[in-house]
Amino acid sequence: MKKAIVVFFIIFTFSCSNVKKSSQPENLFSKDKMANLLTDLYVIEGAISSNKDAYIQSGILPSAYIYNKYDMDSLIFKENFNYYTDRVEDYLTIINQVQDNLKSLQDSVSARQEIISKEKQSHIFKSSIKDGDKEFEKLGSEED
Repeated sequence: MKKAIVVFFIIFTFSCSNVKKSSQPENLFSKDKMANLLTDLYVIEGAISSNKDAYIQSGILPSAYIYNKYDMDSLIFKENFNYYTDRVEDYLTIINQVQDNLKSLQDSVSARQEIISKEKQSHIFKSSIKDGDKEFEKLGSEED
């Protein structure tokens, strides 16, 4: 899905190469800030699409969260987004950073899930040993 989005934007950008480029916004975001913003947007969109009912029940407005976090409004976002999408090299740099960010988040979540899984297995193993000890004690007391 991510690759399809990147390919779409590349084709779209090259097909519009004779179009006048957007001017630099007054409040231009750095490439890093734009990459972080887009990363957050993709994470939020993924969370919403994976569990839409929970999203609706939460009452959280993703746009308000993003606007507050990055101290911007929809116009500033649109100006920055248009500026970078008009500059293919910069936009590809940003998209590559977004992909790296998402990969890092995925690796972090996978590592945490592995730790939790090991802790659960350890707890189950310890519980089964305690239960086994109790059964052994019962057997020992029955023999007396």
